[in-house]
Amino acid sequence: MSSLRFFFTYSREFLRHWGSYILLIVGTNIALEMIVIPCVQFLIAFILQQGNIPYVSNTNILTILTQHPAVLVALLLLLALVLTLIFLQFTFQLFGIKSIQTKEDRSLWELLKQSLYHMRHLRPGTFFFFLFYFLLILPFANAIFRTPLLSKVTIPVFVLEHLSENLLILSLLLIASFVVTYIGIRLLFVLPLMIFSDQAPRQAVAKSLALTHQRFWHYGWRIFILTMFLTLVSYAGYGVSFIVQAIIDLLPQPFPAVGAMITLTSIQFFSQLMLAWATVLYFSILVQKFYPLVISGERPLQMIRPSLWTRIAAIILCIFFGGSQLFNNVLYLAGLKDSIPLTISHRGVDNGNGVQNTIPAMAATIKEKPDYIEMDVQETKDHQFVVFHDENLKNLTGKDKTTHDLTLSELQSLQAVENGHIAPIASFDDYLAFANEHQQKLLIEIKTTSADSKQMIDRFIKKYQQTILTHQHRIHSLDYDVVTELKQKAPKLYVSYVLPYNLVFPQTSADAYTMEETTLTGDFVQQAHQAGKDVYAWTVNDVDSMDRMVSLNVNGIVTDDLKTLQKQIEIYKENPSYAKRLDIYINRLPSLDERISEQ
Repeated sequence: MSSLRFFFTYSREFLRHWGSYILLIVGTNIALEMIVIPCVQFLIAFILQQGNIPYVSNTNILTILTQHPAVLVALLLLLALVLTLIFLQFTFQLFGIKSIQTKEDRSLWELLKQSLYHMRHLRPGTFFFFLFYFLLILPFANAIFRTPLLSKVTIPVFVLEHLSENLLILSLLLIASFVVTYIGIRLLFVLPLMIFSDQAPRQAVAKSLALTHQRFWHYGWRIFILTMFLTLVSYAGYGVSFIVQAIIDLLPQPFPAVGAMITLTSIQFFSQLMLAWATVLYFSILVQKFYPLVISGERPLQMIRPSLWTRIAAIILCIFFGGSQLFNNVLYLAGLKDSIPLTISHRGVDNGNGVQNTIPAMAATIKEKPDYIEMDVQETKDHQFVVFHDENLKNLTGKDKTTHDLTLSELQSLQAVENGHIAPIASFDDYLAFANEHQQKLLIEIKTTSADSKQMIDRFIKKYQQTILTHQHRIHSLDYDVVTELKQKAPKLYVSYVLPYNLVFPQTSADAYTMEETTLTGDFVQQAHQAGKDVYAWTVNDVDSMDRMVSLNVNGIVTDDLKTLQKQIEIYKENPSYAKRLDIYINRLPSLDERISEQ
């Protein structure tokens, strides 16, 4: 069967039983989002709390591995549980799609029992292979098998950007991507063989390699065709919704408001329909290899026949969650959930208007009136403070030395070159004085290295605490020891802890969290606000990400493109039209992978 014929054949199959497929796929994801994931997050927080570990990041992973064996064992057991649940979800949905397509007379309850029974017979080798399989081809697997649990595993964009700056590393990443894709397609049928035929991992691998022999491009092209058509339909559906609302906005009230409610609800349903459709098409690649599609004798998937009290409870839950969703939609469309975040210029530059962390760049950026200018300070050889980001000076000055190799006077004699501009390296005293003179607030990042003196923070507090408090500057740092020491010795200072990714909500004394934006979620922001802490997002440089951060209600946005951020914030201040609000909502939807918790 050609890829085009496959797409249209199984799309018609999806439309015939769209209700059953949505019940199976979206219902499973709702259960994961509302029950499983909160429980897992609670358990992670509980385990870390028992080990007196306030956070999990790259800075303390080694400590957890070497000094907290009980916590490590508990986290590994929890990881095993999560993998088991992912395997159960995969098995349940695979059995469900097979049941619908072969017209088996099975209820969801029977499918769940079958999946659980199958899990009882899992060999240890099957489990370990499953772990290896998903760790190896996670990006490819997440394109085929969409699950809220796997969607929590995200590589921060700044990591990829940093790696891609090196041509050799970028080439290796591209080669690795192709190798992973090749392995993913060659092992495409391993899990179905384990599930449908109860084969051992070694047998399943051998069989999958045989089934995909000289068929790599066939299946690669099929997946590409499905993705392309689904993307086109998705864009068309959202585009029509926007155009319809733009036309309705021309009518007198209350037609625009009523139309916006109907259109937004339709968009939300459409996004779930697309999620179910995509999952069915991708899973059908796996199912049709073993069970041909049955067109006649339609028997849609059914729930078990519930009792009267079960029906009443289900109706109450539907009314509650449906009402909550409608209430949230009203708040969103009315602009009552809008937040106006602080605008923060990253390293004191806007769209390359100077050399980062220098006074001339700050002077140019001050004219654009950011709420804060974010900048970096480091200790020098003579225990002073210099405004510089990198530990090594070579990238900006051409001098292959660190900030600790030179005195402040020697550092100030160097010229930094960037973005077609040249500027001298500034001392923190001069930078701070210029900011104070121009009433410009700073977000000061204290950067640390192993060469720092033990009294660095004490000297910083003694020298700068009063002026920082007077002029309402704020501090943040990637070094948790710096955060705790500042809050202990100078509790009045506003200190944020910089997190490179969102793994688990931290329990610290920090006043705020500066979070890498690609892993930042509404759940994290909500938990932070409930704990009385602010959230800053970094580094946000495109319109869609800016809109997403505003919609998540963050307190501040760090950006390299200040003018664009200010322009986007003005849209919210001016109370955008319903059509614009729908456009913003659509732009922040993860493509074909809508997560219910962010609706």
